[in-house]
Amino acid sequence: LVEAINKLQRATGKHTTIINKNTAATDKNRKSQSGLLRNQRLISSSFATMRSHLLLFNFAMGLGISQLIKFGKEAAKIDSMTTAFVSLSGGAGNASIALNKLQEATNGTMSQFDLFQQANNAMILGVSKNSDEMAQMFDMAQRLGRALGVDTASSVQSLITGIGRQSRLMLDNIGIIVKADEAYENYARKIGKTKDSLTDAEKKQAFMTATLEAGRKKLISLGKETLSTQDSYDKFGATLKDTGAEIGNIINKAFIPLIDASTRFFKSLDKETLKTLIELITTLGVSLIALKGYALATAGAMRVLAAAKIATVAAGFSLVGVITKANIAIATLGSRLV
Repeated sequence: LVEAINKLQRATGKHTTIINKNTAATDKNRKSQSGLLRNQRLISSSFATMRSHLLLFNFAMGLGISQLIKFGKEAAKIDSMTTAFVSLSGGAGNASIALNKLQEATNGTMSQFDLFQQANNAMILGVSKNSDEMAQMFDMAQRLGRALGVDTASSVQSLITGIGRQSRLMLDNIGIIVKADEAYENYARKIGKTKDSLTDAEKKQAFMTATLEAGRKKLISLGKETLSTQDSYDKFGATLKDTGAEIGNIINKAFIPLIDASTRFFKSLDKETLKTLIELITTLGVSLIALKGYALATAGAMRVLAAAKIATVAAGFSLVGVITKANIAIATLGSRLV
């Protein structure tokens, strides 16, 4: 019996040694897997950081490019309106003089875009005959609008459009009230005609005359012109618009050739080529999504594997404890029998 117990102890010792080796190997594997898991976390973190940076970059570029394109479009509109203004004014020389008069009349509170737009509007509608008359209208609109808290550009638009379309509602925006029938009657009496015999051109002239007379009476009641804080803000806003237009002119010199080339390129694409481009873009997008999914799946697998290794080690330690207790019990039994 003693010999049998000794054999059992030796066998148990060998088994314990094997378990200890397995435990050591498990610890080594666990450390290795921990390193892999840490590397995988770093890779996942790198992907997340890169994605965040790309999103921020795309957002900033989107805002910047959109604003630059906006500047370019505004500059292109001003260029078109400048060409029309020169033509309507009777040449570049007259246009330059007229523009200076309008800027002086409005005290620099209107941007070039707004000046050209309303000046062209006045000449197309037949509201103004010359630059001096137009400058007086612009000055009148600015002063009347200031009294009502309306900016210069909106005031000039109300006066020019109100006269051109004989709109009482537009004129009411700057405090001018004109009754068309009374205006026709007074003008017809002045030129020796009846109201019903007036032509459309004469009716337009009658309405404009009545409007300007009503505006001059309003200006007399306002007294001498004094620039206000609102004018300072209007000047600042006009300066910002003009600066944006200058930036747009610079951008257009570089962008227009690129835009024209892009237009020609897209027009040259046939259906098959366009289909191929779409397939390439779709494939690239799917590949990026698959790569991200692989990274996430690998990270999850590493976490599961690490948890399994920890459980195995815990089980190994429990088995060693049981065997150790069995060895002690066998040794105690053997000593008693001896």
